[in-house]
Amino acid sequence: MSLAAVSLEELLADFDATAAKWKEFFMANPAATEVPTDIAKVGTVGGLAWHLYMASVVHSQRLLGEPVSNYVATTRVKDITGAWEMHALGSGNLHRFLDQADDAALDEIMQYGSKVAGVIAVTRRKLCMHIFVHAIRHWAQIDPLVRQSGFPVSFPQDILFSEAIR
Repeated sequence: MSLAAVSLEELLADFDATAAKWKEFFMANPAATEVPTDIAKVGTVGGLAWHLYMASVVHSQRLLGEPVSNYVATTRVKDITGAWEMHALGSGNLHRFLDQADDAALDEIMQYGSKVAGVIAVTRRKLCMHIFVHAIRHWAQIDPLVRQSGFPVSFPQDILFSEAIR
């Protein structure tokens, strides 16, 4: 039996569309980037956006088999401006990876070390999916933080409303 599925390419398109909406929101509401949060130990919503896109860069480097950058240690300012730079890097890497990946590559098991969970063994497909779910999860945390601080978001965020996914 074959089941309909959402493709990784569609999730990447949604990943990019979501970043564009949030970038526009923060350009119109720059003070919202300073809303405090204790999520991921970053301090502010702008820092949390940086964290979610920094993770996309690091994981996309893993997917491509490239050396992994240590942005946590080397980046002094972890803010919304840096978040958009990280998004551009991560998205570019993900586009390159998906342009060249086939099912065999996606099903390949890779291992890497994690500070939180030790050695992780995962397929490239699962790691790619994790990048998108990680971003969705953090944007879902950011929305009520900024809304409750007086910065209502004017666009729907449920995947049901994504124009990138059929």
